[in-house]
Amino acid sequence: MFSDFHDLLEKNGGSVRAYEICARTARNRAVDEPENSTALFLIAMAAQRFVDSFDDQPISVNEVAKEGEKIGGYITNLSDAYNQPDPELKIAALNVVASSLSQKRV
Repeated sequence: MFSDFHDLLEKNGGSVRAYEICARTARNRAVDEPENSTALFLIAMAAQRFVDSFDDQPISVNEVAKEGEKIGGYITNLSDAYNQPDPELKIAALNVVASSLSQKRV
């Protein structure tokens, strides 16, 4: 359901600008897809934190890979849950991602 964000990040080279596009796209989709708005908001938040943390800052390839894997994990977790009919799986995935985002800033 949200795997297109993986494609978007890859297509744009996984750069800070790619995450900026990802955040903007997720926010826009949240307006158009109210049934998915919470998941999309969390994806937007994770991507925007990446932008806020690394924009105009020197970053290593390792840092980008580490944070990219983390955000990619959020996207995969949410996508897998939203592809299932059980609403409890969706709630559990939302809680996992929200908890992770709350614990540490990217």
